[in-house]
Amino acid sequence: MIDRARLERRIAELSRVGGRGTSVTRLGLSAEEQSARDLVGSWLAGRGATIRRDPAGNLFARIGGEGGAVLVGSHIDSVPDGGRFDGALGVLCAVEAVETLLEGRADLRRPIEVVAWADEEGARFGVGLFGSAAVFGRLAPGVAERRDRQGISVADALRALGERGDPALARRGAKDFTAYLELHIEQGPRLERAGLALGVVAAIVGIYHARVTMSGQADHAGATVMTSRADALVAASEVVLAVERIARARPDTVGTVGEIAVRPGAKNVVPGECVFSLDLRTSRDLDPYVHEVLASVERIAHARNVGASIDELARVPVTTLDPKLRDALRRGARSVGVEAPELTSGAGHDAQNPALAGVPTGMLFVRSTGGSHKPSEFASLDDAALGAQALANTLREIAG
Repeated sequence: MIDRARLERRIAELSRVGGRGTSVTRLGLSAEEQSARDLVGSWLAGRGATIRRDPAGNLFARIGGEGGAVLVGSHIDSVPDGGRFDGALGVLCAVEAVETLLEGRADLRRPIEVVAWADEEGARFGVGLFGSAAVFGRLAPGVAERRDRQGISVADALRALGERGDPALARRGAKDFTAYLELHIEQGPRLERAGLALGVVAAIVGIYHARVTMSGQADHAGATVMTSRADALVAASEVVLAVERIARARPDTVGTVGEIAVRPGAKNVVPGECVFSLDLRTSRDLDPYVHEVLASVERIAHARNVGASIDELARVPVTTLDPKLRDALRRGARSVGVEAPELTSGAGHDAQNPALAGVPTGMLFVRSTGGSHKPSEFASLDDAALGAQALANTLREIAG
């Protein structure tokens, strides 16, 4: 049985790494993320696991011998001023599930590897699902040279952790794994509204991330007449509204511009350059949606007499998860008294990368409240313990 006190203690212990109150800032490939890796690794090392960190900063803890492993886990990084449960609860419950199986002397015919993925959020370098993309060969070209706001590159950050600076060296074959399971908070209200603790993920939305640069002409704000301006910020503002319009017109689709920077950034200078993020998501076909948004960028740039360049950071298609593992997770949930519904995830997850690489993949949602990516994010100990037990029972079925 799940040790609730141990799980509660470890939730608190992990949240203190980069945390203050209920807020956690634990950016990808940072010292705080590394401290969290060390902590998780120490728990499993005490159970006899073989611990290693790969060239992309991912932590693996293997229980058992040779052969393809059942991989289970989530990520341990956060957004700035994020919450205590996004990603972290999946790692905590994976650790607790494995410890429960070991304490119960479960007969495991397949090895199990607990994974704590690096930099899932992409908050620091703009590359989401970084660690899992590296392992499954889905990183975009040139990722190692991407830089954060302090000018530190991905390669620099990896070298600071003692790695060689090339995340592509983390790649492993899909045949290394027989399955991948991930537990995660829902980050939405559907389970809460249904009064259910657990849900099974049927599919995950497609996601497109990019950085757009609008290049105009910096000029004096007083002396430059309105008809002679090439204002990069005005053009960018029109693109932001176009993203909203296009997303609203498509079912099950959202679009967000969450970052924007203006140069030179003075109140009496017409903006000469504007750089902003694009986050496009849909549970329908991703490519037509992306095409319509990018066509709008080009059209607006031409009409506003500014240049436009688009730096694609990630494109992950809509991902359907393995039907057999969905059934196994439903049985796991039923074993703890929950008839778990199937849900589509509106957030992206590391689970997409193994699934797209051909590894049978399943996901379990735990009810959460208070929103997500903010300090009010919350999952109760009761629900977390149910999720960990359901995960343990599913692992016993597929690895035993």
